[in-house]
Amino acid sequence: MRALSRLVALAALLTSLLFVSVAAADALVVVEVRTAGGQPVDGEVALRPAGGGAGHTCRTTRGNCRIADVPGGRYTVVFTPATGAPTAPRPAMIPPEGTVTLHVAAP
Repeated sequence: MRALSRLVALAALLTSLLFVSVAAADALVVVEVRTAGGQPVDGEVALRPAGGGAGHTCRTTRGNCRIADVPGGRYTVVFTPATGAPTAPRPAMIPPEGTVTLHVAAP
């Protein structure tokens, strides 16, 4: 009987850990930077939380990059090409989990 009680307690603990890890999931942001003509552009993409705090960045290769573990929320996106001036900041909404593709217009 005591072994069954421990087994039930262990099962409850594992179940609660599963729910905690699911609730803590963040988004994967797949970034695509293109000109108006569809050409990829390399540089740095910055996601800055609208409410302040630490941001996230990635450097594109052939116009693409990924940013893992981005908490859901409102962000400001700025692209700085390898040569030239950064784009004007624009808003973006990142979902709380899953994969989202962020299309960024390059100058």
